Amino acid sequence: MDRNAEFNYMLAFVVESSFENELSRDQLRCLWTAYCFHNNLDADTYEYDGDIRALWNAIAAQEPDSADWHDLDSFAYSMCMYLV
Repeated sequence: MDRNAEFNYMLAFVVESSFENELSRDQLRCLWTAYCFHNNLDADTYEYDGDIRALWNAIAAQEPDSADWHDLDSFAYSMCMYLV
């Protein structure tokens, strides 16, 4: 799967999910982790930061305040759990 297709898959997942439940948050974290591995993205790099911000913007447009994420920083911290 190419990078754009994989990222678009995550965006579609965001639109279809509710992040009030833990399972959806965990599934997104796993999708993100796989995306980073597939595309050789390291946490806190320019490309990583741009993609995590774009993903957060999609989530904030759907559901701006979930149980775990209140802003970009809390989201980014949560999403890198398996990467660092």
